[in-house]
Parts: sequence; structure tokens; C-alpha cells
Amino acid sequence: MHQNFKKLHQQVEQYLQQESSGHDIYHADRVFKSALYIQSHEGGDEYVIGAAALVHDICRPWEKKTGKSHFGPEALQIIGQVLTKSQVNLDKIEPVLEVVKRHDIYDWSDESSQKSIELQIVQDADNLDAIGAIGIARTFAFGGAHGSIMYNPGENLNFTNDFVDDPHHKTSTIAHFYEKLLKLKDHMNTGTGKRIAVSRHQIIVDFLEQFFSEWEGTFT
Repeated sequence: MHQNFKKLHQQVEQYLQQESSGHDIYHADRVFKSALYIQSHEGGDEYVIGAAALVHDICRPWEKKTGKSHFGPEALQIIGQVLTKSQVNLDKIEPVLEVVKRHDIYDWSDESSQKSIELQIVQDADNLDAIGAIGIARTFAFGGAHGSIMYNPGENLNFTNDFVDDPHHKTSTIAHFYEKLLKLKDHMNTGTGKRIAVSRHQIIVDFLEQFFSEWEGTFT
């Protein structure tokens, strides 16, 4: 862990030590590394990007307990306290919180919406961890942790609206691929994010093809 983020990382680890839905400390670490990699190609404030990547999901366990959003007003207060306790510079706290506040808002029908480069990068890094092999594993971990069924034959898999992250909304795990994950490749913000997303997206496409083949009992 980069020296500048050590104290913050220790705090994040404490908040996520009981997390088992795919939003654990390892997810935070991967998003952090991906975000700094994208930043090295796209620019932006490295510290704001790294700090936001680390703290973006620390209220997931709290969300599961309370039913309140992990990036809503109360969650942002908690995250602000963590940033302060970790001695993050005061002039960086508000920009970090602004990224966290918007990172799980998917305004795909309004592509003209203004996003800071810091938000674009953290959102891309987070979404990259939702696709590919790890993304598939995390999706089933999340479904299991929240009592979602794996698949419901005949259910709607045609989702035309933007995805809304709502702790009270639940679909089958397979439906979630169609509701959100298969859409991520075409809605990456940065050129670097778009490039990485292509191969990870194909892994999901191939997985779903194999899943339905096995589900229907097709043998080749």
C-alpha cells in the first residue's frame, strides 16, 4: 500500500473485516489499484482518486444492517469521519465525498451529465471489478449474501431503464447480469476503462452462454 494511503487503508480494513458480499477489503484494494492505473493514463487528482477508491464501499455492511444507502447522506457522514480520523487533508475530504456520493449513480440516459475526471476514474475502476472473472464471482457472492435466488426461469431479462442502486431492490443473480453488468462496457467513462472492459465483458458473455446451455441440459 502506498505510504500516503496507509492510515486510511487501516481504517477501511476495520470497516470491511466482516464483509462477505464481494465488497470486502480485497475489492477496495483492487479498485484502488485499477483507479491509480487509469489515473496514470487519464490524469486527475491522484490522492482524491485513491482515497475515494478505498472508502467507496465501507458503508456496505452498515447498509445491509440499516437498509440505508451506502452512499447516502448518513453514510457520507460516517465516511467523512473516517477520512478525518485518517488525517486526510481537509481540502481533499469534500472532493472525495463528492466522488463517493455519485459513484453508484448510473445516469446512462443522460450522457451529457458532467462528471469530474476523479469520479469518472473511480466509477470505471469500480465497474471493472464488477465484470470479468472476478465480477462473476462477486455477483454470486453478493446474491448469496443477500438471499437472492440464482436464476428464475422465465423471468424478465430485458431491462431498458438505467440501473438504480437500491438496497431494497432484488432480482435473481442471473437477472442482475442483464440489468446492470452487461451494460457496463458501453458506459465506461474513460478511454482506458473502455479498453480494459472489452475482454472482461466477453468473459461474462461466454459465461452466460455456457450457463444457459448447462441449465437447459444441452450436451455437446
